[in-house]
Amino acid sequence: MQALKSPSIRVIWYIIWLALVIFSQKLEQLCLGNKGLNPVMAVIFVVLSGLILFFMWARYQHEQQCFNSPTNSLHQGITEFFGLIAFAIIAIGLFMMLISYLKAMGRFPYLINRADYLDRGSIAFWFDLLATSLVISIEQQFVTTGFFFNYFLRRNSLGSALAGIFLSGLIYGLLNLEVLHWINFFIYMAIGWMLATIYLSTQNFRICVMMAVFIAILKVILI
Repeated sequence: MQALKSPSIRVIWYIIWLALVIFSQKLEQLCLGNKGLNPVMAVIFVVLSGLILFFMWARYQHEQQCFNSPTNSLHQGITEFFGLIAFAIIAIGLFMMLISYLKAMGRFPYLINRADYLDRGSIAFWFDLLATSLVISIEQQFVTTGFFFNYFLRRNSLGSALAGIFLSGLIYGLLNLEVLHWINFFIYMAIGWMLATIYLSTQNFRICVMMAVFIAILKVILI
């Protein structure tokens, strides 16, 4: 892990992680065709994305030990920052419900649905729900909070924290840019800012993962 002390090596590793996440997202999209779920592509997605997620988690755990990164236990992070976490859950939930309502009222005609589950069937819906929440959302957290802050923003200063939150939200917004429209980008960039703030406050990656799973479920159901 001495190589990770080199900024160029950290950049290369980050690009690799980012490429793997984008690959998983594109692979998941290929599983959902116009006629429903493609079982062959679904199996390929489960195998490859599962391996990617396992490798990312194992690598992250090892790097945490090498970096001697400060971390709080799950219980400690939740109890000490319960107010912030509860506020984030309520704020994000209400925000996404508001966007869903405005979409239904025709206020955002450029934001189209990710999939028409009435035509594709319930199997496609459940696959998309599980794949997005249990695989894609967790992989995204590795590249927007876990690896991102470990590799690039380790200075304990307000300026570094604010820059990290901004850039993390920017990357999260780009990863979730399903429609080329500023509203779609702003929605997820704002959510990314909230997740990055929670990560820096609690110093617990698992809390961010649970939040990301919650957001992904709302994303499939509402938006």
